[in-house]
Order: sequence, then C-alpha cells, then structure tokens
Amino acid sequence: MNLLVDIGNSRIKFIQQSNAGLSGYRAFVYDKTGIAENLDQLWGDLPQPEQVWIANVAGGEVADQMVRWVDLHWHKKPFFAVVEKEASGVTNAYTEINRLGIDRWLAITAAWHKYKSPACIVSCGTAVTIDGLDGQGMHLGGLIMPGITMMQQSLCKTTSAIPYIKDVQVTAGLASNTELAVVTGCTVAVVSLIEHVLHDMQRVHGKKLKYLITGGDSERIMDLLVDEFIHEPYLVLEGLALVAGNKP
Repeated sequence: MNLLVDIGNSRIKFIQQSNAGLSGYRAFVYDKTGIAENLDQLWGDLPQPEQVWIANVAGGEVADQMVRWVDLHWHKKPFFAVVEKEASGVTNAYTEINRLGIDRWLAITAAWHKYKSPACIVSCGTAVTIDGLDGQGMHLGGLIMPGITMMQQSLCKTTSAIPYIKDVQVTAGLASNTELAVVTGCTVAVVSLIEHVLHDMQRVHGKKLKYLITGGDSERIMDLLVDEFIHEPYLVLEGLALVAGNKP
C-alpha cells in the first residue's frame, strides 16, 4: 500500500493506493505550525505504507514537518512529485516547467490519462486555476486568480467598511447588503472567468471538450456554471497515483 498526499495551501488531502485502486480519501484544514498533531490523529492507526508520495505547493516548512513525521513513525523517506516537461502522454506548455504548480501538473496528467480528450480543467481552492489540454495531450497553458475566500479576505483586510464574511449564500442578481454583495461578486467573478475560457475552448474543440472541476469550492461553483462539469474531487491524487505507479 502507498500513501498519496496532496498538500494544498489550506487543506491536506490523502488517499491509500493498493492493487485494488484508491481508497480511504480524507481531507483536513491545517495550520502550518501544527501538522504533526493532525497527523498523529489521522495517520496514527494507518497500516505502514510501502511508500509515501507527496505533492506539495505549501512550501518547505510544511514539507519538512511531513518528512520528520514520516521518518519518526514509519522510518521512511517520502518521495516528492516534481513537474516534468513530458509525462503520461502530456507535454507541458510552460517554458520554465518548474513554475507550473505540481498540483496543476498532476491534475492535467490525470485528466489526459482518464479521458484522452481535449479538456478544460478547473481547480477551485485557495486559488482558482484553469488549464487547457488539446486532443494530442498538449498542455495549452492556464490562468490563475484568487479563490472566493481569498478575494473576500483581501477586501476585508484592505477596506474599513467590509467585515469578515462567513456562511453567506450567493444571491441571484444584485445584492441588497454589503455581505451579499461581496460574496456574490467574488463568486460571479470566478464563474465568469471559467465561462469565458470555456467559450474560447469550445470554439476550437466543440463537443469533444471535457469540462472537469476539482478543489474545495468546486461543488459550490459548479452549481452556478451553465455547462455541465464532471466533478473530479481526487484529480491531483489520481495524477500522483500515476507517478507512484511508474516508480520502479
């Protein structure tokens, strides 16, 4: 059994990989200074994995804590996935390949492995990313914008009249108070960008285009999109499974 770990900017997701496939998916919000306590609770009873594979976009401090925990409890050194120029039939569009986030790269390779089709791959988390794939496995590049919560927090921090907003639902049309105006405005901005990119890609790829969405805010966003997206909650981990499966 392998343990696959996706360290995002606000959540850590993990899943077990065996000959029977992927199972036991869990996710938790973490504090960068208290990861060991989270892992004690969540991983303390797991069977010892043969390998631990990690996709990390949260920086060296978080990675170091993960390495120490795995070494202390399982006496193993985890493997960290890296972005490549080509992998799993996909060619990276970035000229500086290491500037592409490993989460995006793994989601792209997983999408191609599953569908072998042109695709628009949307990830809605701390940041919102949109990546394109053509019908030959060529990455077309992508876009990045702040996620819904980040946009709201930015407004809260940089203005005096907008309070911290929590548990406010998006309204239809224009809002009648500040909280609704902020939440709806930030959400519609994300939806509008996604639909703009889709419109451009649809003109080129037509009905062959697959619409894929992942990330913590994905279900919240996909309910507002005109086009029907396929919800792929484990897409990054599925890409990581491909990397682990190709390890000699």
